[in-house]
Amino acid sequence: MFLYVMRHAEAVEGSDSLQDEWRFLTESGRATAKKASTSFAKFGPKPRLTITSPLTRAVQTAEIAAKKACRNNVVVSSSLLLPGADNNELIAHLKECRSSKRILLVGHEPQLGLLIAALLDRPDAEIQLEKGAIVALKMDPDTAGKSASFLWYLVPGKKRTTSFRKAFPQQDVSEA
Repeated sequence: MFLYVMRHAEAVEGSDSLQDEWRFLTESGRATAKKASTSFAKFGPKPRLTITSPLTRAVQTAEIAAKKACRNNVVVSSSLLLPGADNNELIAHLKECRSSKRILLVGHEPQLGLLIAALLDRPDAEIQLEKGAIVALKMDPDTAGKSASFLWYLVPGKKRTTSFRKAFPQQDVSEA
């Protein structure tokens, strides 16, 4: 199955009067989500199911992405994509959704980077998606361990990268 992992686009900052869960996309964030989603729709099978974090900024990003990427797309909210949620539970849920064949996840960092690292069996990889960016993976729901392979990474306003090393350059361990 194809798994697209998208970080929510730029949102307004939280404040005393605006709690984190209600932070919404800025105009720039909306434009970025539209641009990324339009570009991503050109690169392979379109998602049929979008699963999003229930936080406002993620839902807004997911709705834009679903509309731009595929008109026959169902958007559902899941607490499995809340910041700090258990990625093992999310992976188990994805395996249950295998019949969708093409899934878009919309959520937050650092959870998404950790999810990608787990699916690629790269526990030491430092993966951090930029806001509005999308990673495409090919996932085999019947495989344990490395259950996915990297296809590409798309940062809004940049060319699509098909090399994992170029997309996520690792720090030299000797520099630590």
